[in-house]
Order: sequence, then C-alpha cells, then structure tokens
Amino acid sequence: MKKFILFAVLIWGPLVWLAQFLVPDTIPMTVTAYCLCEQCCGEWACETKRVTSIGDDAHICDGVAADPKLIPYRTRLWIPGVGEREVDDTGGRMRQDAKKGIWHIDLRMESHEAARAWGIQKLDVTIL
Repeated sequence: MKKFILFAVLIWGPLVWLAQFLVPDTIPMTVTAYCLCEQCCGEWACETKRVTSIGDDAHICDGVAADPKLIPYRTRLWIPGVGEREVDDTGGRMRQDAKKGIWHIDLRMESHEAARAWGIQKLDVTIL
C-alpha cells in the first residue's frame, strides 16, 4: 500500500499538475472587432507607423486586443468562425471589462465595414 501511495504522489501528482498546461481552456468571451480607422482607433489612427501595443505591424490583421493582465500578450486563441489569432494589442474597453469580470477580445479587421458587420458576439474562445 505504501508503494502505491508513493507512486501516486511522485508520478500521478505531477502529471495532473502538468495536464493543466496541456489541455486548452475554453472560455465564454465577448468578441468585438476594430479596424485602423479614426472611428475605431481615435487618436492612434493618426500615427504614421501603425503598430500594436507590443510593436507588431498593425496592418497585418492576425491579432486581437485583450487585457494583457487577463490574457497575456502572445497568447494564441482559437475563435469560432475566425480561426487562430494572437493577442498583440490592448484597449481601454477590454481593460474596463476585465475589471468587471468580463472576458473581452477585439479582433483587428481589414476594414471598418468588416468590423461593423462582425458586431458584438458571445463566443466560446479556446486559449491554446
């Protein structure tokens, strides 16, 4: 019996601990969209070199904005209907919502029309 307990503590315990990092978490999130226009970005739309808050090229629309305290930068997400995106930006609304316990991400889109068409969706987003 002692050997079994020792096995459970030394082998099973670390495996359970490791599994939390291997199994993706799926979380219900508010998913909105933005583009690089003045309506969406305000004062930041006037910048000559458009970069995200971590220095990535904002014209490449493969990223999302989030509160980095909730979802760290460079975290990969699987968004239904969109696919895989990376957190590379932040925004005031995401940070405000996080303080209220709301998971909110903002997809970067090619055009204002595409961002408006996306609207506000509630989706189960997987953190990869």
